[in-house]
Amino acid sequence: MQRPSDDRGESHPQENRADIADVGGSIFQARDISGGISVYNTGTIGRAGAPPRQLPGDISHFINRTAELAALENMLTAAPQGDQVIPRVFVISGSAGVGKTALALRWAHTVRSRFRSGDLYVNLRGYDDGPPQDPASALDRMLRALGMRNADIPRDVEDRAAVFRTLTSDRDILILLDNAVSTSQVRPLLPGSAKPLVIVTSRSTLPALAVRDGATRVHLDTLRKDDALALLKAVSQHGRSDSDAELQELAQLCARLPLALRIAGERAASHPMMRLAELIDDLRDDSLIWDALSLGDDSATEAVRTVFTWSYRALSADAARLFRLLGVNPGTDLSLPAAAALGATPIRATRRALDLLTGAFMVTASAPGRYELHDLLKAYALAEARTTDSSSALQAAIRRLSAWYSATVEQAAGSLSPGDVVHVPVEEPGIPAPLTFAGPATAYDWFELERQNLVATARTALEYQQAEAAWSLSMATSVIHTHHFTFDDWAVMSEVAVAAAQAIGDPLRHAKALDNRGKYFFRRGLLAEARQTFDQALQLRREHGDTRTVSESLNAMGLVCLRQRALGEAIGYFSQAAAGFESVADARWVALTRSNIMEAHLEMGNAAAALTLASGLPETFQRLNDAASYGNVCWLIAWAERIGGDLESAATNIALALGVAEEASNRMWEGFWLIEAARIHRAAGALDEAMNCCVMAASLQRQIGDTGREAMALDCTGEVFQALGNFDDALAFHSHALRMYESVGDVWHVAVSIANLVACHKVRGDTTRARELSARGLKLLQPFNDSRALSLRERLSD
Repeated sequence: MQRPSDDRGESHPQENRADIADVGGSIFQARDISGGISVYNTGTIGRAGAPPRQLPGDISHFINRTAELAALENMLTAAPQGDQVIPRVFVISGSAGVGKTALALRWAHTVRSRFRSGDLYVNLRGYDDGPPQDPASALDRMLRALGMRNADIPRDVEDRAAVFRTLTSDRDILILLDNAVSTSQVRPLLPGSAKPLVIVTSRSTLPALAVRDGATRVHLDTLRKDDALALLKAVSQHGRSDSDAELQELAQLCARLPLALRIAGERAASHPMMRLAELIDDLRDDSLIWDALSLGDDSATEAVRTVFTWSYRALSADAARLFRLLGVNPGTDLSLPAAAALGATPIRATRRALDLLTGAFMVTASAPGRYELHDLLKAYALAEARTTDSSSALQAAIRRLSAWYSATVEQAAGSLSPGDVVHVPVEEPGIPAPLTFAGPATAYDWFELERQNLVATARTALEYQQAEAAWSLSMATSVIHTHHFTFDDWAVMSEVAVAAAQAIGDPLRHAKALDNRGKYFFRRGLLAEARQTFDQALQLRREHGDTRTVSESLNAMGLVCLRQRALGEAIGYFSQAAAGFESVADARWVALTRSNIMEAHLEMGNAAAALTLASGLPETFQRLNDAASYGNVCWLIAWAERIGGDLESAATNIALALGVAEEASNRMWEGFWLIEAARIHRAAGALDEAMNCCVMAASLQRQIGDTGREAMALDCTGEVFQALGNFDDALAFHSHALRMYESVGDVWHVAVSIANLVACHKVRGDTTRARELSARGLKLLQPFNDSRALSLRERLSD
């Protein structure tokens, strides 16, 4: 399917050298232009509105730890060593269940009023059953909390870290990084100045943070006997009169670990008429049952598991079953309706069960309507599920969860891109109705919130031999990936879809999955892989005689040829596709393939043919409510009108395209179409406006992670500098664009950038360098024989 396409447009000779200051996600700073160029999206991000306040609530029944709290306070208030500029980092370490998070939260709440810029909290999930949270996603969450829009956040983890350091450099902000697994997970999340305070909790002491980053470490041991007794009394003795001796014995069985003590205390409190000695006897008996489920030789860990068993057996059957299934849940957390789908229970009954689990300290309400398990509890729940429930029951749970996610993703995709929804069969009884969304923004917010869970669920469905569920979920998300380019997730999901289709043994679904995988390769610039994958899909579809899907594959092959600049071949594929769609009376696809043919003619420099093909296309896409394709054809018309010299009409049409991007909050479209807006402004002599469009386009493409389009924006910037007569800066921008085009193997645009460089060197009198570059450019152009290529050869031969 045709989308706002890649590396399009034309270039003109011009080039130079500039100051390119890539500071934390901003793109560059230019000089020698009227009014100057403002750096995009750095210093003012997140300044508006209330500061973030993300700390979870303080811990109830917090007992003692006075020595550790005093040590932390003393270290915080100690005078800095000389001109200290390193961030203040405190690592609280200790075994599982020892109370690291409780101590961190108690201290953080004690000192948070000193941090006027707010507080951030991230659970890094270092010891969950699933993979730890990667630094990139943690930075994404924190940058959004600091006021950055999703689309403005850079894609690369190093760029995100640089932006984060920029935004926190002068802020007195408190950051709690909970449950870290390694130094490499934490280091990208550290600020670059001494104003912020960072608290890290981990089972590891993270010694490298102390050596390299100056972190101060506080290690927690189990509670002292008196403190353990005090915690048990605080939690359990509501109307009870247990002896200290009994409570001390219970504390010993809990290994004096706060997590186990809280659960045990709640268990005792829930049975006020039962003697504590009886509960202790039950606990002793349970301790023998779990030898086979040992996580290791650590006696404290085994004590915690014993307490889990004791509390788990007191649950109602419904709550116990849901608890087990929460261990099977592959995601990091889940919502109430997702939990209902997992358990095939009504929303009201699921909420009651979750309330019971939360009250028993076995589940945590991580946010309103969202739930998660401590990593030890999740491991315990999974072990119990594998012991108690049949494999088919666990497979069914994953299938139901996948089905609910698939149905809700379809609703989100329908809001984000109504014309492209992949309809997947959801015939799973017992799951709640899918969520619905008020508009594209809320749909995408939900998708962003659930992205990690969707990927984990699709992978697990495949592992659980639920190929139908894995295929449906991974394909349902494909539309959103196609439009919003969440590349990391798309890479995994497209691979899952292909593997699932192969397991199902359905050639047409295999072809559809291959088509999705090919789109991923195409957008990544891996054109050889894309062509091979699209061709595999085409052959499968031809074998089964489906005209519509064969035509889709022909269109995809045409897009690869268009990108490879095999323009005649591209027009051939597009024309075959158009004929196929006409034969099945699919007006939308006919219009899409016509717009693709139009683009191929524009790449040849044939504006008249393109405008002839454009006749009626905008009206067709408007009638079909296809905003993306309408915006795309407005961009193509603007391009054709600029070539033809009708700059007023070109400006009108590019404004329509950019309006579509703004309405859809799609920064990818906006970033690409802004390049054409810059060219139109340049042609009209409005160089300030042209430069501003270039700055914005380059910044957006950098954040999206599209190297080819970022290079195009930088090359266009060089052309604007040439129009200003600033050939030094032009040379720098064209050189930078050239290197980026080389990195993605875009031979055509390498030659275009070379032509721009040649023009600049000629103006500056460096004829030797101009001749060297001309020779290289002419060699690169040998495979191309269209009219634009011939024109470029003439420029290089002058």
